Amino acid sequence: VIVCMDYIYENLHTKITLPVLAEITGLSPSYLSRLFRRETGMTVSEYITRKRIEAAENMLKYSEYSCIEISGNLCFSSESHFIQVFRRYTGYTPKQYRHKFFRRKK
Repeated sequence: VIVCMDYIYENLHTKITLPVLAEITGLSPSYLSRLFRRETGMTVSEYITRKRIEAAENMLKYSEYSCIEISGNLCFSSESHFIQVFRRYTGYTPKQYRHKFFRRKK
């Protein structure tokens, strides 16, 4: 599971699938899925989404990337999908989040 978490963190900008994770761990996809859920309390896809949203939060706070650039960098299928998922996890649209939390360099 730790190997998966490390791989996910290092590859947020690429498409990550359960078969790829299973291959790098040497486990079957179904066993890895059950093990991951038991160890983390969430599915692999939910974990990936959470990590992508955390990365998006940092990008919105500390960079000037546009919403469409962030959604593309983090492999969301579209900007509208990114906005929808971001709002579900944070309670804000990316634009609202940036307006509220953006840190300007002094």
